[in-house]
Amino acid sequence: MTQEPTPLQNLLSAVTEAILNDEQDLDTIVHRYAVPRSDVEGLVRLIQRLHVALVGVRPSRRFAQRLRQDLMGQHQLNVINRLRYLPPRVQIAGGIALVVGFMLLSRRRMSSETPEAQEAPALR
Repeated sequence: MTQEPTPLQNLLSAVTEAILNDEQDLDTIVHRYAVPRSDVEGLVRLIQRLHVALVGVRPSRRFAQRLRQDLMGQHQLNVINRLRYLPPRVQIAGGIALVVGFMLLSRRRMSSETPEAQEAPALR
């Protein structure tokens, strides 16, 4: 069941198009429809404010790619994406294990570079 647009809806559509096209003479549009100006004045001001406030922005390439992946379900299988969807406690445990491993490797490297470690006598 399709509803026919009312004169008010047609008027608001015409006013919106006029504001988008930067036309200044809105009185002729209001007089064209059988709607009193006092009933429409608040809505016209609202449309003008929305036109000023809502500025068109071009999305970044990264956002567009993520949105496309989310909507179409095409997930790229790489290490970062796999880690991102792990539970937080697993991510934290993995980070801690990585830091501890790095510390152990750096400690071993530092202990092998000291002069005392090189001059230690061999066991017989």
